[in-house]
This record gives sequence, structure tokens and C-alpha cells, in this order.
Amino acid sequence: MSERGKIVRFRIQYEALILGKWQAVIRYNTAHDIPHKDILYPKGDQTKVMYSDCDNATVVTLGQLDIVDNWMTHRTRYETELS
Repeated sequence: MSERGKIVRFRIQYEALILGKWQAVIRYNTAHDIPHKDILYPKGDQTKVMYSDCDNATVVTLGQLDIVDNWMTHRTRYETELS
């Protein structure tokens, strides 16, 4: 969501079809009013990485590049956690 050309809220997420089910693997968002990354795990745990020194537009770009460039690494990490 943007207001006056500035991104005020966002969510971008990488989901993978693993064992026949779509799984959220990594997510970038502003759910807690601070841009951050959630690294998601199969058992429901997550690790938060806060980007409190960055603006939302920067984190959107960072998240998009991370997902495009590293989706296989994120998927492999998630699948390893299933074992």
C-alpha cells in the first residue's frame, strides 16, 4: 500500500509446493510497523530480522532481490528442517 508515492505497508512472501502443500518459507513485511523479514520453519517457529534503520521501499527491494536470487537456498533450508 502506498500513500503519496511512499510505501507505507507491504508483504512479499516466497511460498513453495513441498510434499503437496504450499508452504510459506520466507516473508518480508511491515506487520509490526517496522520492516522486517520472517524466516519460517515447518514446525511453526520463525526468526525475525528487523530492518529498523531502513525505509519500506528499501526493504521491499531487498526482499524481492533476496527471493529471486536465493529462493533455492531458502527452499533447501526449509526442506532440511522437515527431516
